[in-house]
Order: sequence, then structure tokens, then C-alpha cells
Amino acid sequence: KTFSLVELERATDGFSYEKVLGEGGFGRVYHGVLDDGTEVAVKVLTKDNQNGDREFISEVEMLSRLHHRNLVKLIGICIEEHNRCL
Repeated sequence: KTFSLVELERATDGFSYEKVLGEGGFGRVYHGVLDDGTEVAVKVLTKDNQNGDREFISEVEMLSRLHHRNLVKLIGICIEEHNRCL
């Protein structure tokens, strides 16, 4: 599924700092609630990453193949303007 940036902004209260779950070298993760009530973790990849597109595609491919009870399931992506979200 492809989400719009507006949907993810709405789910995370505009990517509010209060919604931050964690942060790493490739981006920040936010807690969110979709319009249908589904709780989600939204990873926003950093824009200054030189290999961003390649890493984003690799992460999408890996997460779409992984299924484990201790890992979150990839339910969609967002590629809009210069933003890339999982």
C-alpha cells in the first residue's frame, strides 16, 4: 500500500516530537494511529543520506520478505516530494 504524506502526518500529529519512538543513523521512528484506528510505527528516512534511494529500496524489499512475531510488519510506504517513509 502507498500512503500519502498527508495521511502519515495526520497519523503522527505532524511528526510530533512527542510521538518519537526512536532514532538511528537512517531516520526517526514515530508512533502513529491511522484513520481506521490501526496503530503504526512510521520510519522517516533522513534526507541527507547520499545512498538514500538504494537503501530505501533495499529496506522495503527486506521488510516485505521478513515475517517474524518480534518484528513489525511492513504495511506500506510513502514516497512523496523528497520524503521516504516506511
